[in-house]
Amino acid sequence: MTVQPGMGGMTDPMNESVEELSAELSAVAQDAVSVDAADDQADHIRRLREQGLFAAVVKGGIKSRAVGFGSGDAAGTMYKTYFTAPDVDPVDGRVPEGYLDDLNELYVAPASHDELVKHLIEHGVAVLRGAPGTGRYTTALLAVREAMPTGVVVLDSVAGVRRLVKDDGGLQPSRGHVVEGDDRQWANELSAHLLIRLRDATYRRSPLVIVVDDQVPVGGLDGHIVEHEIADDMRFRVLERHLTVLLDDQPEGCHKLLDHQRLREDLRGRRSMEKVAGLARQLARRVRDGDETDQIAQGLGDELRVKAAKLLGPRPRAGGGDARKSEVSLWSRAFLLACVVLDGTTLSRVSRESQRLAELLHGVRSPSSVPEMPLFEESVQDWLGDADVEFVDRNGRQVGARHPECRVRVSHHGLGEAVMEVLWHDHSGARGPLLEWLDSLVVRGEEDIRVSAAQMVGLLATFDWDYILEERLVSWAADKEHAARRQYAAAWALERAVTDGLLASRVQRLLRRWSQRRDFRECAQAAYGTRIGAMFPVEALGGLEQIAQSGMRSVGDAVREIYAAGSRDQVLERLADWSDSSRHWLRDDAVKCLHRLSRFRGEQAVTAFLKEQGPRVNLLRLTRQALLSPTRSHRRYGWNAMRMWVERAGEEPGLDELVAEFVAELPEPGAGGDGLRERFLFYLRLWRHQLPDGEAAAQIGSLVTERWSM
Repeated sequence: MTVQPGMGGMTDPMNESVEELSAELSAVAQDAVSVDAADDQADHIRRLREQGLFAAVVKGGIKSRAVGFGSGDAAGTMYKTYFTAPDVDPVDGRVPEGYLDDLNELYVAPASHDELVKHLIEHGVAVLRGAPGTGRYTTALLAVREAMPTGVVVLDSVAGVRRLVKDDGGLQPSRGHVVEGDDRQWANELSAHLLIRLRDATYRRSPLVIVVDDQVPVGGLDGHIVEHEIADDMRFRVLERHLTVLLDDQPEGCHKLLDHQRLREDLRGRRSMEKVAGLARQLARRVRDGDETDQIAQGLGDELRVKAAKLLGPRPRAGGGDARKSEVSLWSRAFLLACVVLDGTTLSRVSRESQRLAELLHGVRSPSSVPEMPLFEESVQDWLGDADVEFVDRNGRQVGARHPECRVRVSHHGLGEAVMEVLWHDHSGARGPLLEWLDSLVVRGEEDIRVSAAQMVGLLATFDWDYILEERLVSWAADKEHAARRQYAAAWALERAVTDGLLASRVQRLLRRWSQRRDFRECAQAAYGTRIGAMFPVEALGGLEQIAQSGMRSVGDAVREIYAAGSRDQVLERLADWSDSSRHWLRDDAVKCLHRLSRFRGEQAVTAFLKEQGPRVNLLRLTRQALLSPTRSHRRYGWNAMRMWVERAGEEPGLDELVAEFVAELPEPGAGGDGLRERFLFYLRLWRHQLPDGEAAAQIGSLVTERWSM
């Protein structure tokens, strides 16, 4: 990098030549590229970990997995299993008013409801586009009824649409109409021309809602589409409404159920509104039977465990015949376990890994006989008969087993954990082969596979902490052959285990010991950079300080994760203390972390501290130590952080004044103060020519010069 034209051959006031400055700035640019790559990779891994975690939201920003809607209501409404289906003829017919009244009593209107009604009143025809299972059909029925109170007609999805495009039309005057386009070719071929024709036929006289999947293309349909999306709390609101209606004479029992945390956890697995309605019926029945609230909530998990035991145990197959067929084959069991561990992975990968697991399980020698494994006696379809799974594409939409993007997903939230619990406690001979297989996934698998395998080991630790610690976690944490993979796998396993309240203190004690032992420090550092650090920031920062003092490697990655999780004040205060330390490695990590954290934007940006008095003092301490450090690399990190602040000041209104005020306070009287002022002005003039918006640097320079002259 060379000095830009128009800078008048300026020289650095700290007696560094232009050549030295150019070399330093080039090194800064290279650092920025490598840091960006590391941050992107860390963000990617964090997203993968969050997808697999089942625990509740951690205060500070790390979110639990967001479960999408997969199974749906294509053939009826979300309350279809509660009320008798509307009596319509095979082609089309009027929906009974009583049915709509009952439906309305349980209805929780999404945001799209009012928008759809308004669209129908103004235009007469609308395409309601949304994911299956989100109550699209119910919303369409009740919105049409509101727009045309004289009656609602459901059109046959094939014959009814064919009549619509004919000259005589198929709409009944003074009636509202609904037609579903799921899995219909015509839904993908909707055109603005057709909708305009239908609008002319329906306007004010017979409104029409066309319900389609959210995967239907919308090109050229602007002005006709109403997007149906539901809020995150919609499932709970629907459950609340159902229970309020079903238990209208027992409000106390209703409120107790709704306040129970176990119920909220189970609700996350209800991927469609139909399943939410089914849960409400089940709960209401138990309350009316006189069962206690805790007993009802506990029964949710018990039912899953019974289901898991049936999946893993022997049961007769359809057709009878061969006596051996009364036993579930080893192939099928291995496939079920692979589906649980690799939930959300492609069917080809799951089936391939299930064969490896089956081979390991087949090698088990126990008093019971080991089933034979003839290669061509069973197919994947046979295995699917013994596994409660569904197929989705990468967007969560249900597809067939031969779909090119087919992914396997366990059909019910919590069932996978129940399967593993039953396996661990009731089939102890499978423990060793299972752990061996999980280890092979960690060593061979891609990132998402490694995360899934590691988190499964963490789940197993909640069943038997001592066994998993001895057989897997210790060996992973101290591994040298595949250190980068196994050490992080141990960290991710501990992250899963710490969500168990009974293990939280054990995990903290373990990491405290590991942070003091040379062979385990890297694993402890990685673990502190997970949800563990977010949950226990003070403990984690203390452990990271011990690791940083050893000089083995920077702990910046872990500090960045704790900061991002929400513990920003604690992180900044600890870094300021490190920058004042007599230990070189602590000072080194402090300035490196200042540089890393300065890359955050938005609410997480360190410049947000410029408005807060307490954290601002710590930021001043940290920045002064970086810019006045006798170590050249430390100064380089500090100036690069300041450059990012100045660059951001050109993007955020009002930030230039805050940065200028902060810069004006950095130089202190005495040694180094005057030199720091001169160097600031030098860099501000340099950045004015380098940054996309150099006016911010010029403005900051003007403000600080005015402040220093006072």
